[in-house]
Amino acid sequence: MKLVKAKKSLAGRPKDTVKREGIVRAGNDLFLKNGYTLTSMEAVAKKADVSKLTIYSHFANKDELFKEVILQRCNKLATSETFAVLADKPVEKALLELGLDFTRMIFSPDSIRLQGIMQAEAARHPKVVQIFFDTGPKRVRAAFGQLLQAWVDRRLLKIPNIAKATDQFFSLLKGEMLMKMMLLRMPTPSEAELKSHVRATVQFFLAAYGPKSQPKK
Repeated sequence: MKLVKAKKSLAGRPKDTVKREGIVRAGNDLFLKNGYTLTSMEAVAKKADVSKLTIYSHFANKDELFKEVILQRCNKLATSETFAVLADKPVEKALLELGLDFTRMIFSPDSIRLQGIMQAEAARHPKVVQIFFDTGPKRVRAAFGQLLQAWVDRRLLKIPNIAKATDQFFSLLKGEMLMKMMLLRMPTPSEAELKSHVRATVQFFLAAYGPKSQPKK
Protein backbone atom coordinates (compact mmCIF):
# COMPACT_ATOMS: atom_id res chain seq x y z
CA MET A 1 0.00 0.00 0.00
CA LYS A 2 2.78 2.43 0.83
CA LEU A 3 4.37 1.96 -2.58
CA VAL A 4 1.08 2.61 -4.34
CA LYS A 5 0.53 5.83 -2.40
CA ALA A 6 4.04 7.05 -3.13
CA LYS A 7 3.56 6.49 -6.85
CA LYS A 8 0.29 8.43 -6.83
CA SER A 9 1.74 11.38 -4.94
CA LEU A 10 4.71 11.61 -7.29
CA ALA A 11 2.76 11.08 -10.51
CA GLY A 12 4.00 13.25 -13.31
CA ARG A 13 7.08 14.43 -11.38
CA PRO A 14 10.57 13.14 -12.31
CA LYS A 15 12.18 11.20 -9.50
CA ASP A 16 15.37 13.27 -9.62
CA THR A 17 13.40 16.53 -9.34
CA VAL A 18 11.62 15.30 -6.22
CA LYS A 19 14.90 14.26 -4.63
CA ARG A 20 16.52 17.58 -5.52
CA GLU A 21 13.65 19.50 -3.93
CA GLY A 22 13.94 17.37 -0.81
CA ILE A 23 17.67 18.03 -0.59
CA VAL A 24 17.15 21.79 -0.93
CA ARG A 25 14.43 21.77 1.75
CA ALA A 26 16.68 19.82 4.09
CA GLY A 27 19.57 22.19 3.38
CA ASN A 28 17.38 25.21 4.02
CA ASP A 29 16.20 23.85 7.37
CA LEU A 30 19.69 22.91 8.54
CA PHE A 31 21.40 26.09 7.38
CA LEU A 32 18.80 28.14 9.27
CA LYS A 33 19.08 25.96 12.37
CA ASN A 34 22.84 25.39 12.56
CA GLY A 35 24.42 27.98 10.29
CA TYR A 36 26.65 27.26 7.32
CA THR A 37 29.74 26.02 9.17
CA LEU A 38 27.94 23.49 11.36
CA THR A 39 25.79 22.06 8.57
CA SER A 40 27.38 18.99 7.02
CA MET A 41 26.44 17.22 3.82
CA GLU A 42 26.03 14.08 5.92
CA ALA A 43 23.37 15.81 8.00
CA VAL A 44 21.60 17.06 4.89
CA ALA A 45 21.62 13.56 3.41
CA LYS A 46 20.15 12.11 6.60
CA LYS A 47 17.40 14.75 6.83
CA ALA A 48 16.54 14.40 3.13
CA ASP A 49 16.63 10.60 3.44
CA VAL A 50 19.07 10.20 0.56
CA SER A 51 22.68 9.11 0.21
CA LYS A 52 25.60 11.52 0.03
CA LEU A 53 26.21 10.21 -3.47
CA THR A 54 22.72 11.39 -4.44
CA ILE A 55 23.40 14.85 -3.03
CA TYR A 56 26.66 15.13 -4.96
CA SER A 57 24.88 14.10 -8.15
CA HIS A 58 22.85 17.32 -7.79
CA PHE A 59 25.29 19.66 -6.06
CA ALA A 60 29.07 19.63 -6.43
CA ASN A 61 29.66 20.88 -2.88
CA LYS A 62 28.07 22.62 0.09
CA ASP A 63 28.59 26.04 -1.48
CA GLU A 64 26.46 25.04 -4.45
CA LEU A 65 23.69 23.71 -2.20
CA PHE A 66 23.74 26.90 -0.16
CA LYS A 67 23.56 28.97 -3.35
CA GLU A 68 20.47 27.03 -4.48
CA VAL A 69 18.81 27.55 -1.10
CA ILE A 70 19.30 31.33 -1.35
CA LEU A 71 18.26 31.33 -5.00
CA GLN A 72 14.96 29.65 -4.24
CA ARG A 73 14.26 32.01 -1.33
CA CYS A 74 14.69 35.01 -3.64
CA ASN A 75 13.14 33.64 -6.82
CA LYS A 76 9.61 34.87 -6.14
CA LEU A 77 10.89 38.41 -5.75
CA ALA A 78 13.70 38.61 -8.28
CA THR A 79 12.73 36.63 -11.36
CA SER A 80 12.75 38.50 -14.65
CA GLU A 81 9.10 37.50 -15.15
CA THR A 82 8.11 39.21 -11.90
CA PHE A 83 9.70 42.51 -12.86
CA ALA A 84 8.41 42.32 -16.44
CA VAL A 85 4.86 42.19 -15.07
CA LEU A 86 5.52 45.08 -12.68
CA ALA A 87 6.88 47.27 -15.47
CA ASP A 88 3.46 47.37 -17.12
CA LYS A 89 1.62 48.38 -13.96
CA PRO A 90 1.17 51.93 -12.61
CA VAL A 91 4.41 52.90 -10.90
CA GLU A 92 2.97 53.51 -7.44
CA LYS A 93 0.97 50.26 -7.47
CA ALA A 94 4.00 48.29 -8.64
CA LEU A 95 6.26 49.79 -5.97
CA LEU A 96 3.68 49.03 -3.28
CA GLU A 97 3.42 45.39 -4.41
CA LEU A 98 7.17 44.96 -4.64
CA GLY A 99 7.78 46.72 -1.34
CA LEU A 100 5.25 44.56 0.48
CA ASP A 101 6.65 41.33 -0.98
CA PHE A 102 10.18 42.42 -0.05
CA THR A 103 9.35 43.39 3.53
CA ARG A 104 7.35 40.23 4.09
CA MET A 105 10.45 38.31 3.08
CA ILE A 106 13.21 40.20 4.91
CA PHE A 107 11.23 40.63 8.14
CA SER A 108 10.19 36.98 8.33
CA PRO A 109 11.74 35.00 11.22
CA ASP A 110 13.66 32.77 8.78
CA SER A 111 15.19 35.75 6.98
CA ILE A 112 16.16 37.45 10.23
CA ARG A 113 17.82 34.22 11.30
CA LEU A 114 19.63 33.89 7.95
CA GLN A 115 20.95 37.46 8.07
CA GLY A 116 22.25 36.84 11.58
CA ILE A 117 24.01 33.71 10.35
CA MET A 118 25.62 35.63 7.50
CA GLN A 119 26.95 38.23 9.92
CA ALA A 120 28.45 35.47 12.04
CA GLU A 121 30.02 33.80 9.00
CA ALA A 122 31.42 37.02 7.46
CA ALA A 123 34.86 36.88 9.05
CA ARG A 124 35.35 33.10 8.87
CA HIS A 125 33.82 32.37 5.47
CA PRO A 126 33.74 35.50 3.30
CA LYS A 127 33.18 33.32 0.21
CA VAL A 128 29.89 32.06 1.64
CA VAL A 129 28.74 35.59 2.41
CA GLN A 130 29.65 36.61 -1.15
CA ILE A 131 27.50 33.76 -2.47
CA PHE A 132 24.62 35.00 -0.33
CA PHE A 133 25.06 38.60 -1.49
CA ASP A 134 25.44 37.78 -5.19
CA THR A 135 22.54 35.31 -5.28
CA GLY A 136 20.20 37.33 -3.08
CA PRO A 137 20.52 41.10 -2.46
CA LYS A 138 22.69 41.89 -5.52
CA ARG A 139 20.36 40.02 -7.83
CA VAL A 140 17.24 41.70 -6.45
CA ARG A 141 18.82 45.14 -6.71
CA ALA A 142 19.94 44.55 -10.29
CA ALA A 143 16.44 43.54 -11.33
CA PHE A 144 14.94 46.54 -9.53
CA GLY A 145 17.44 48.87 -11.21
CA GLN A 146 16.33 47.56 -14.60
CA LEU A 147 12.71 48.20 -13.62
CA LEU A 148 13.50 51.78 -12.63
CA GLN A 149 15.35 52.32 -15.90
CA ALA A 150 12.35 51.07 -17.86
CA TRP A 151 10.15 53.63 -16.11
CA VAL A 152 12.71 56.37 -16.67
CA ASP A 153 12.84 55.52 -20.38
CA ARG A 154 9.05 55.91 -20.51
CA ARG A 155 9.32 59.21 -18.61
CA LEU A 156 7.31 57.88 -15.69
CA LEU A 157 10.15 58.69 -13.28
CA LYS A 158 13.05 61.13 -13.25
CA ILE A 159 16.10 59.45 -11.74
CA PRO A 160 19.59 60.82 -12.43
CA ASN A 161 21.35 57.91 -10.70
CA ILE A 162 19.64 54.51 -10.87
CA ALA A 163 22.12 52.74 -8.58
CA LYS A 164 21.73 55.36 -5.85
CA ALA A 165 17.94 55.36 -6.14
CA THR A 166 17.93 51.56 -5.85
CA ASP A 167 20.01 51.68 -2.67
CA GLN A 168 17.75 54.38 -1.25
CA PHE A 169 14.55 52.44 -1.91
CA PHE A 170 15.74 49.27 -0.20
CA SER A 171 17.35 51.20 2.64
CA LEU A 172 14.04 52.95 3.28
CA LEU A 173 12.20 49.63 3.27
CA LYS A 174 14.59 48.09 5.79
CA GLY A 175 14.82 51.21 7.93
CA GLU A 176 15.45 50.99 11.66
CA MET A 177 12.94 48.17 11.87
CA LEU A 178 15.42 45.62 10.55
CA MET A 179 18.09 46.56 13.08
CA LYS A 180 15.58 46.31 15.94
CA MET A 181 14.50 42.86 14.79
CA MET A 182 18.10 41.69 14.41
CA LEU A 183 18.73 42.81 18.00
CA LEU A 184 15.48 41.19 19.19
CA ARG A 185 14.12 44.60 20.22
CA MET A 186 10.78 44.17 18.45
CA PRO A 187 8.52 41.32 17.26
CA THR A 188 7.72 40.46 13.67
CA PRO A 189 5.61 43.34 12.30
CA SER A 190 1.97 42.70 11.50
CA GLU A 191 0.59 42.87 7.98
CA ALA A 192 -1.01 46.23 8.77
CA GLU A 193 2.31 47.58 10.06
CA LEU A 194 4.13 46.39 6.95
CA LYS A 195 1.57 47.98 4.64
CA SER A 196 1.80 51.30 6.49
CA HIS A 197 5.60 51.20 6.40
CA VAL A 198 5.71 50.36 2.68
CA ARG A 199 3.15 53.03 1.81
CA ALA A 200 5.21 55.70 3.57
CA THR A 201 8.38 54.50 1.82
CA VAL A 202 6.79 54.59 -1.63
CA GLN A 203 5.33 58.05 -1.05
CA PHE A 204 8.74 59.34 0.04
CA PHE A 205 10.45 57.72 -2.95
CA LEU A 206 7.97 59.13 -5.46
CA ALA A 207 8.19 62.57 -3.88
CA ALA A 208 11.86 62.53 -4.85
CA TYR A 209 11.70 60.78 -8.22
CA GLY A 210 8.17 61.20 -9.54
CA PRO A 211 7.89 63.06 -12.87
CA LYS A 212 6.55 66.16 -11.11
CA SER A 213 9.12 66.08 -8.32
CA GLN A 214 12.00 67.66 -10.23
CA PRO A 215 12.21 71.48 -10.37
CA LYS A 216 12.26 72.99 -13.84
CA LYS A 217 15.46 74.66 -14.95
